[in-house]
Amino acid sequence: MSDIPPSQSDETSYAMTLANDSYEWYKSRAIRSRRIFKASETAILLISSSIPLSVVFFSKNTTLPAIFGVAVVVLSGLRSIFHWQDNYLRFSAAREAVEAERRRYHTEVEPYDDPTTKDKMLAAEVTRIEQGEMNSWIEVATERPNYGPTPLP
Repeated sequence: MSDIPPSQSDETSYAMTLANDSYEWYKSRAIRSRRIFKASETAILLISSSIPLSVVFFSKNTTLPAIFGVAVVVLSGLRSIFHWQDNYLRFSAAREAVEAERRRYHTEVEPYDDPTTKDKMLAAEVTRIEQGEMNSWIEVATERPNYGPTPLP
């Protein structure tokens, strides 16, 4: 290990690398979550609409509508476990927030107008965005439906 402190260009490289990596991570996860969400919603729609059709065309066979019903229940359960739509929206918002900071950094507007602090400011802002997104995820992950009795007014 060297005892030589990093140069200003090393700090700039680190801060911008941090921002770029964060942007790419949120971009790829937003795209993946959106695709899974749309695919699962489409599958639920197609499978659930097939239940009455299967009864009409295969009236003597109760297995087919039961299988379709189970598939709808499973897909609905997976949707509520994995929160694909919530993830897509959160990841997209975080990606755009990081992109806004990258633009502000490149155009050297406040708080990135001071060359001696702009890298620290960018790293701090990207960290703040990531922590905010993580806190949002924790809220979504800890939401529990209340199945207990409703209190009387």
